[in-house]
Amino acid sequence: MVCKRKIPSCLRDFIARAFIPYAVLRSCICRLVKDERGVSAVEFALLLPVMVIIYAGVADVSRGVEVNRKVNRVASMVGDLLSKQINVTPSQLDDIFNIGATVMAPSGRAPEIRISFVKVEQKTVTSPFVVKLDWSHKTPGFDTDKGADPIDLPENLRKEVINYIRIDTQYKHIPFTSYIVPSLSMAETYFVSPRYTDAVLCATCGS
Repeated sequence: MVCKRKIPSCLRDFIARAFIPYAVLRSCICRLVKDERGVSAVEFALLLPVMVIIYAGVADVSRGVEVNRKVNRVASMVGDLLSKQINVTPSQLDDIFNIGATVMAPSGRAPEIRISFVKVEQKTVTSPFVVKLDWSHKTPGFDTDKGADPIDLPENLRKEVINYIRIDTQYKHIPFTSYIVPSLSMAETYFVSPRYTDAVLCATCGS
């Protein structure tokens, strides 16, 4: 005698769902392929990251150009302020550094600055011009390895006996998209001659 047991309804539903006929499955796939609802949302989701990256890149380029202009402005401002002095001290030069740093606002970081007073000398009329460093003063973070030699003057500034104030500025710009674009090192060099005297003295400055 065969014992007949009823299959629970939950098991019957599971078997029916697990072994879907091929025709039913194919019909479902065809309907899914032809269904165009939500295509715009999917396209927007795919394009959104690209659009955000492009927007951030454009913003970074414009911000980088503005920061570079400010670095140049710092060099010219510090040079103009110092060219009007006759005697200075290291503390006064630090104050000038602080004034120049205000130009970078609102970036929140001050540039690194080095001031060098150089002389172009000539012993005789026939001897070549020689550049000598009289004194120099810099901010603590100024990288002398990346900065040029203070006595390295352009050729057009070596043609006469004259004194120059050399301003070197360094700035590390960190873009918004720093996870894609690395930080950019910016630098500027500015030359100016003393206005009211032949030399700007700094007895306590190093060389």
